[in-house]
Amino acid sequence: MNTTSDGVSIEAGNSVQSGLRSPGALPAAALPNEVYDVVVVGAGFAGIAAARELGSRGLKVAILEARDRIGGRTFLAQKDAEKYEVGGTWIHWTQAHVWSEIRRYGLSIRESLSGTPSSMSVLTAAGLVTGDAQQIGKQMDEALTAYCDVDGKGGREAMPHPFATTAEAAPGLDEISLAQRLAGLTTSGVQRELVLSFLTMNAATDPAKGGFFDQLRWWALGDYSTQALLERLGRYKIAEGTCALALAMLEDANADLLLNAPVSHIDRSEAGKVVVSTGAMSVECKAVVVAVPMNVLQGINFHPPLAPSRSAAHLERQVCAGTKFIARVDRSVGAWVGFAPYPNAITMAVADREVDGKSVIVGFGPDDMIDVTNLEQIERELQALLPGIRVEEVIAHDWINDPYSKGGWTWFAPGQTTRVLATLQCQAPPLFFANTDWAVGWRGFIDGAIEDGIRGARDVLGFLRPRSRAQ
Repeated sequence: MNTTSDGVSIEAGNSVQSGLRSPGALPAAALPNEVYDVVVVGAGFAGIAAARELGSRGLKVAILEARDRIGGRTFLAQKDAEKYEVGGTWIHWTQAHVWSEIRRYGLSIRESLSGTPSSMSVLTAAGLVTGDAQQIGKQMDEALTAYCDVDGKGGREAMPHPFATTAEAAPGLDEISLAQRLAGLTTSGVQRELVLSFLTMNAATDPAKGGFFDQLRWWALGDYSTQALLERLGRYKIAEGTCALALAMLEDANADLLLNAPVSHIDRSEAGKVVVSTGAMSVECKAVVVAVPMNVLQGINFHPPLAPSRSAAHLERQVCAGTKFIARVDRSVGAWVGFAPYPNAITMAVADREVDGKSVIVGFGPDDMIDVTNLEQIERELQALLPGIRVEEVIAHDWINDPYSKGGWTWFAPGQTTRVLATLQCQAPPLFFANTDWAVGWRGFIDGAIEDGIRGARDVLGFLRPRSRAQ
């Protein structure tokens, strides 16, 4: 198994080790051709899904990936025979696109211990509260239900259709922030700390920066239920690892893959040719699928320039600035979940599983407050939730400062859905755009990436097939 340059591991008392072993770090190979039907920019799930749909229909496809591995913002690392999902992880059978792929390729799921917790901790202004998960979970349910009940009907009338493509589904609600909605409620005490922690975890930023609209969408996608939403967000994962699915889809794509190839320019000619360029080479094609994250779009130069509305959209950034780390600790904490409200550096931590009788904890924090290379800081912040805990090892990746992600999963700022979503979803033949960041359904999730990759490929086929018939 090869080692990618992504990620770090730190054992207590030792220096930081850069790079993690990953099945997604494939052997380097040059492209065998200089001309293709379609070039896909990016080998995350959106790019791989698009490549498979196109390649399996007989088109000649090349994938150019900036990293030395596939998977994008999913990242399966392996160390000492243990798998660690350093990026996107959890899936659910109500996420139809990813679930159909899991069934297609004969993969299985496993549960995180935290999906059915027995204990919960909440860091409050008065101190740490730890207790029975059912009792604390009931308080969480009451608080979140009240938070999302903007219409007196549990949010069902305000957001009846979470797969609606624009913010028109809930007029007026795109303009307010998570913090503004919370300020309008009478929720207090532990309940307020719980819901503030959960909101900060979801947006991975200051709640004043995160839009309420995305929270209402998640609530609707979770069937207007706290328990159902939590199960969709963090209970089930692919037992074989996210990379097993990515590799299976890539194999079916019959596409040529070039790693370490960050695309810098995409040029279109009046003759209909498109040239995709990296710093070292160029590839000619008839159509391009740009499958990079929203926050990375501005790093690609398009000539001739894109339409003003799309050029403006490429300059915007979604606001998720979340940190994720995996900590192997010195004891078992059981099936545990911890919450700490903003502005704590860790807003949520969960016991994912146990290895040799010791817990593997997955932690999340907002606005890049955690230095993932600083084991001592991570240990100190975890001790606020688990007094006396010692961290033996940390495995992580810095998604915020990664030039090929520049952020975490997707969360829009107030007003941003109205301002840019429709533009990001609009195609500009022969340029096509596909990414989970502007998916219709589970935006920001693996499911959304597959959804939009398939949509992008369908749009490419609609563009190329009429052209081939005319020829």
